[in-house]
Amino acid sequence: MFASPVLVEGDPFWDPVAWSWPAIGILLAGTVLATIVFVVWLVLQPEEPDQDTEDLVDKAVRSDRERARAIQRRLDADAGRDDTSEPDPR
Repeated sequence: MFASPVLVEGDPFWDPVAWSWPAIGILLAGTVLATIVFVVWLVLQPEEPDQDTEDLVDKAVRSDRERARAIQRRLDADAGRDDTSEPDPR
């Protein structure tokens, strides 16, 4: 069921890339270099300017509330609970 180490050793199927310290060192150095570059890039990113989004948020909230009211009126009309003081939602 399990392959013995004697059969696995030197078999290209189980060991497709030969173990090499220089290759491991190059991969490790590349990883460290990429990490350092990424951290420096993050530190050097400019701060985002303060933007006043209050008007956009208010507009979105107002739009969502109007849409919710329209849906509620339609549901009430479908259920037979029409409010005669408001215009027909359809």
